[in-house]
Amino acid sequence: MPNHNALQDSGAWLRIAQEDVHAAKALLAVELFSPVTYHCQQAAEKALKGYLVFKKQSVTKTHDLLRLLELCMYTDKNFEKIFEAADSLNPFSMKFRYPTEFDIPDFADAERAVQHAQKVVAFVVKRISQPETGQTSLL
Repeated sequence: MPNHNALQDSGAWLRIAQEDVHAAKALLAVELFSPVTYHCQQAAEKALKGYLVFKKQSVTKTHDLLRLLELCMYTDKNFEKIFEAADSLNPFSMKFRYPTEFDIPDFADAERAVQHAQKVVAFVVKRISQPETGQTSLL
């Protein structure tokens, strides 16, 4: 197995995160709202894990976006700017995936989830590609 540096690994995480955002948008277009919210949570989770890989931190096996955000904030306090988006997406790793007491999400719920996922992924890409990291191209 080839040895990848942190940037290559973080780039892979971010490519997969962006695929989740694209999947969510496609599902939104055909009104499959439950999987939209799931893919949005997954996009945020993978983006945050990609940042941790970039910073050579261990990737915790968790779906808890707030825990991942906390870990990211150890090295960059700017991550507090996406707290609201992460908090909104956090329940979607399980909510709406199985029949429960929760209602099925509607278009507004799904559209909001897509916006939050895009915000998290774009934020992480921007933080990794900042001049202080020495990086000019990520993907």
